[in-house]
Amino acid sequence: MLRLYITFICFAFSSCSSISETDHNVNNFIASDTAQGLNNEHIVQNKELPNPNSKVKIDFITIGKLDIMKTDLGFFDSKQAEIACKKLGDGWRLPNEAELNVIYEQNEKLGTFKTNYYLGLGYEPDAYNENEDVKMFLRISIINGEVVILQSDQELFSQYGVRAVRDHKP
Repeated sequence: MLRLYITFICFAFSSCSSISETDHNVNNFIASDTAQGLNNEHIVQNKELPNPNSKVKIDFITIGKLDIMKTDLGFFDSKQAEIACKKLGDGWRLPNEAELNVIYEQNEKLGTFKTNYYLGLGYEPDAYNENEDVKMFLRISIINGEVVILQSDQELFSQYGVRAVRDHKP
């Protein structure tokens, strides 16, 4: 039993790499009409440097007008996830509810998912202040596509996978 536990720990740490360090560019165009609302759009696989001074490349796929990371950024709670996405720079962020659904619908094209739940971020009009929106963290099950709003402290401070997205830059 101890050997199985140690093997699992070693596997978990070795498979948590989230950003590819290869130096070649990939531009593969794959027609896709399976995503809801994305008929006749293309999926484009790309790699790019997150900033000009970095040697680490972000591996992503473009679906419609959305760039989605092909690998997990890592495992974070709600606050850490926002910070990690912002550190990528260049418009990378947590996906909204519609974008989480695209990730679920296109999950077979997005590489390996290392957990069942992924974070997203939404905004809802504040009933008490018409000039403000309320930030709400979302979680999608990559198994069945169910999106829920994280409400309790336990949910908000639990660790979830993150697939950062951004609006496509032509």
